[in-house]
Amino acid sequence: MAVVIESGTARVVIEPAQGAGIADFALRGPANFYYPLMRRTPHGDPSPSNLACFSMAPWCNRIPGGVFAFRGVRHALRATAADGTAIHGDVRARPWRILDRTPVSARLAFESAEHPSVNYPFPFACEVRYELEGSRLTVDLSVINRGDGPMPAGCGLHPYFPRRLWDERDRLEIEAPCAGRYPARETIPSGPMRDDALCRRLRTLAPLEDSVRGSEIFGGFGGRARLAWPASGVELTVEASPNLGHLVLFCPHHRDGAPSPLPHVALEPQSHVTDAINLADSGASGTGLAVLERAGRLDTRTVFEARTR
Repeated sequence: MAVVIESGTARVVIEPAQGAGIADFALRGPANFYYPLMRRTPHGDPSPSNLACFSMAPWCNRIPGGVFAFRGVRHALRATAADGTAIHGDVRARPWRILDRTPVSARLAFESAEHPSVNYPFPFACEVRYELEGSRLTVDLSVINRGDGPMPAGCGLHPYFPRRLWDERDRLEIEAPCAGRYPARETIPSGPMRDDALCRRLRTLAPLEDSVRGSEIFGGFGGRARLAWPASGVELTVEASPNLGHLVLFCPHHRDGAPSPLPHVALEPQSHVTDAINLADSGASGTGLAVLERAGRLDTRTVFEARTR
């Protein structure tokens, strides 16, 4: 059963059975209707990929072929995407337990030991806590090592945002300063990040061009992003903890190749770059990969705050 927290100006719907993900984060707008600040999940939709926002853990984004090496040992995961990659961790489609809740907060947990089919060779746990204060949503997401030895780890959020709110004239604007963008082949980094025109454009609040499509991977994320819907008069700030130093901008388009973007984009703060475990194993620096010792934790925080003009 969904968990609903409300503040009077905003509402969040959480789905414990779907990775404790967010099905709706909505702002009270004209005629006291709740308008989705994140893409609203269709009622009864069983797919975690269609959530408004889901947690990625104990790794983020894709591992090519589902294969990685850590400290000299090769590990093979089940491929979970059509391209043969293991994608977005292993908690977003699994049920979480509710630990506690109030009218404006909820805390949930996941233990890999309770799931024999878990797609990761290291035992781990996750916790997430949501708190709503006015139109400010705080999400605390953690990964904990439950094993006796070191564990590679990472986590992040995958929120989708609509290109328009309540005014059809909206054209989504984004500001997300980063140090550089990674060249990529089929969404996997193929070289070190470098500054480029897209990075420079994202350093100021500007309309998102339809030419930006697919997944763009950034490093050196400064921890603060802004999204604005000018015609509706709404701005959303995203404040991430320093250990969420990487960012993915995902702009899906129709598959026919026409320049026709879908009505939502994802802006994903995460602790490490895509395929960080393999990159770190090859000697690359700045991947953001965390190595947790026994009982070690990776604690992250992301704050979403809406303002109306």
